[in-house]
Amino acid sequence: MNSVAEAVAPRRWHYYGWNIVAICMFSQVAANGLTYNAFSLFVKDWSVDLNAPISQLQLAVAAMGLACALISPLIGTLADRLPARRLMACGLVGIGIFYVLVSFTTAAWQLIALYGLVVPLALNLSTSIVTNSLISRWFVRRLGLALGISSFGLGMAGVLLPPLIASLLPEVGWRMIWRGAGLVVALVLMPLVLLIVRNRATEREGLHYLTSDGSAPAVHAHGHGGGGAGGMSWGAVLSRGNFWLLVFIFLPIMAINGGVGQNIAPYAASHGLGLLAGGQLLSLLSFSNIVATLALGMMADRFGTRLPLAGLALLVAIGAAVLTFATDLPTIVVGCILVGFGGGVFTLLAAALAAEFGAEGVGRAFGTAMFFIPLVGLAPFTIAKVKENTGSYAGAFLGMMALVLVAFVLSLLLRPPRGSGAASTAA
Repeated sequence: MNSVAEAVAPRRWHYYGWNIVAICMFSQVAANGLTYNAFSLFVKDWSVDLNAPISQLQLAVAAMGLACALISPLIGTLADRLPARRLMACGLVGIGIFYVLVSFTTAAWQLIALYGLVVPLALNLSTSIVTNSLISRWFVRRLGLALGISSFGLGMAGVLLPPLIASLLPEVGWRMIWRGAGLVVALVLMPLVLLIVRNRATEREGLHYLTSDGSAPAVHAHGHGGGGAGGMSWGAVLSRGNFWLLVFIFLPIMAINGGVGQNIAPYAASHGLGLLAGGQLLSLLSFSNIVATLALGMMADRFGTRLPLAGLALLVAIGAAVLTFATDLPTIVVGCILVGFGGGVFTLLAAALAAEFGAEGVGRAFGTAMFFIPLVGLAPFTIAKVKENTGSYAGAFLGMMALVLVAFVLSLLLRPPRGSGAASTAA
């Protein structure tokens, strides 16, 4: 027995699953980088060039959220049944085409139409619904950490891109930025996905990471997802009380996190700060997202997801209150850090759903959860509209803070996970 363990141990440090995690991370950077992470930096130029108010431009994000939600259950089913390599490659080609098309828009309705019609399928295929399902087929041990590193891509795009874009915008203009990004995604990253992604580990190479104790692979939970039977039904997903609790926990957290992120540049301007400061604040939001995704992933492995969700909701609520009453840059920075932690909720959501439904059902469960995103898709528009109507962000921020506090209470009601994957994935 010792000789077997010794033979396996050195191999685990070279586990191919970490290559899968890396390519999932870069796929999410490519898909979300301009589409969502840097959106706030373009709205001022779009407002001038497309002759539209900022609140109208924010409807693009709402349209994207609505359409993404409508097709997310279907994408979740595909993620459990079809090879991830094929799905991700198609998604990244779509993202590249979208980036190029945005660079040719001449009216606000065109931008909204592209976000509502082109983005949803491409974004869902190349980001968390497919990548979380893929990663859950490669990991039981260290699943939370693997999901956190994958989500690290979302935050990294927000850290690196906003300062770069803020400096490039005056020099090359927004159209050239979008065209260049489209070419990079379609011609560089998509071929890497085709080269690297594999759907699951072999029994031997997955011996350490596909169980909780390293003794033998968890075949039932992790041997047949993605391209297999995909046996979890929507009815089985919707019948779980924990599923509904998780939905109503993550929605308010994402509402304030996304709403602040898409309005941070105008918010900074309302406090007398320039575009560069807005880009730095957006980068800060994403940096705190990175910290949260990694920390929360490790906490999920060690403590489960209930207490980390409760602590996250409380921190985000405090951040919303800080931004409501902030009058100087240092205070705004503190509020951005706390609200930025909210981006880590996707790591906890994926880990909780993997524990509840197992690898054979996490794609469908996560996709079904994303169906409810339209409930928060109007958050950026609402915040911008409240500011235009009242001259202040206070009403919108305080209202969303109250909803996050409700999420804090609901997180305490979560029960230990059950289902096909619970035994092998629960911390």
